[in-house]
Amino acid sequence: MRIREAPEVARRDTATGGSDASLAKSRGEMPNGCCQRFPSKGCFDRKFRGFEEDTMTKFVVWTKDKAFGVDDPKPISKKIKWKLQYVPFDGIPFMVVGRRVYSCHQGVDKHKHEKLTRQLQLLDDHSDHCYEERRRLQDSKKLDCPARIYVVHLIRFPDYKIPDDIHKQRKESAGRLRCALTKNPSAVTLEEQYVACFPRIEEHKNHPVVGEVREPVDTSSTPPSDSIIPHKDTSKTKKRRRCESLLREISDLTYHLQDEPFLESLTVRLNDLLEDVRRHTPHDDDTRPLSDTPPSKKMRYLETLSIIPKKHPSGKFGHCAEAMKASFKP
Repeated sequence: MRIREAPEVARRDTATGGSDASLAKSRGEMPNGCCQRFPSKGCFDRKFRGFEEDTMTKFVVWTKDKAFGVDDPKPISKKIKWKLQYVPFDGIPFMVVGRRVYSCHQGVDKHKHEKLTRQLQLLDDHSDHCYEERRRLQDSKKLDCPARIYVVHLIRFPDYKIPDDIHKQRKESAGRLRCALTKNPSAVTLEEQYVACFPRIEEHKNHPVVGEVREPVDTSSTPPSDSIIPHKDTSKTKKRRRCESLLREISDLTYHLQDEPFLESLTVRLNDLLEDVRRHTPHDDDTRPLSDTPPSKKMRYLETLSIIPKKHPSGKFGHCAEAMKASFKP
């Protein structure tokens, strides 16, 4: 089986056209976000972590297939597909290796039934006692947020690409592909690809995501406006985070570059950019590294004690007593 490397740069497509009834039934309604393609699982993992950092959200695994993310996938399935609900048609046939769904960490509670059963059992065990229990304002952090990330692991066959989305062309190309896989599977060229559909920030429901407060603010106890300390402007912080995100993406893509002249020109431009950043970096005496922290209260106290002179023991229990004891030895 010949494996061809997929394009290095992740491509962004709009989730249009096509539907997969089985996927919709097992995974629920798909979000309206955009889909991106990744050549490897490592690229997707880096994008996933960057997405959580940029949006300040957290996602956990909701469902997954066992074959998702295997190192050397084989075309075992006989189902040749051309598009899915969030994988648009591009003329290349593919097979689905596995799927994975990430849910917002404040989404649906999968263990709601077990928690209810355990709670009823505890109430039954303590029915003849009068223990004072702590009042809980919320039983669980789960708030039924519908935001999810859908990822599908594909193996594609670029040698059997068709120009148009016509039933006759799809049938002929799929027939030739099945014959090739039956006769000599090692001669078929394939490439791996991960397609991920990320939700928009508006798809998060029932919990704050951009700094809102859950309860209304009582303005009666708010001090006058002239006594309020002005908060630090966060525009610089947002721009710094945006620069960090761009630098992280450039670093990820540079790992896959193969064009040597382009790498040389990129090195020159990055050196110029580095010098420019250094010129705009403040070098005042007040600017100290984060590691240069002031000593703690305990360390200052110990330093003060070290200044006090120590008293040498003497008399009955000191050096003189030892000398007298030694002189009386027979």
